[in-house]
Amino acid sequence: MLVRDARAEDRDALYALCCEQAARPLPRALFDAVFAAALQDSRRRVMVAVEEGRMVGYGDLALELSLSRGEMTAVLLDLYVTAECRGKRTGTGLLIALFKQAKTLGCGTLAAACQRVNVRGREFLERQGFVLSRYGFSRPL
Repeated sequence: MLVRDARAEDRDALYALCCEQAARPLPRALFDAVFAAALQDSRRRVMVAVEEGRMVGYGDLALELSLSRGEMTAVLLDLYVTAECRGKRTGTGLLIALFKQAKTLGCGTLAAACQRVNVRGREFLERQGFVLSRYGFSRPL
C-alpha cells in the first residue's frame, strides 16, 4: 500500500470514495470546487491510500491556530477506508502519514471527531492513542 498526497487527477476516484462514505451521491460540482480549493490551501492536507493502482482510502486534515492553547492544531476532517481494506492497517498507514504531516507543520495536537454510533471508528481512534474528552478526541503529536 502507498500513502501519498492527493493530486488533481485523483478527483474522480476520491469523489467515488466520498460518495461511498456518505452512502449517497454528493453534489459533483460542489465536491470538485471543494477538492480544488483543498489542494491549493496551505492549511489543508489530503492524502490517499492506493493499493494495486486503486484508491482504497483517504484522509483530510485541516490546520487551525488555537488561541487558547497558543499552538497550531491539526483537525482530522475525514478518514475513510473501503470496507475490504479495513483491518489491514490501511487506516493506520493513512493516520501515520497525516501525523507526520501535522508534526512537520508545527502542530502539537491532532483532534478528531467521531459519531457516537460509529463504534468501530471510536475504537480505532482509541487504539491510535486518541483520548476522548468532552469535546471530542485528541492526541498529542
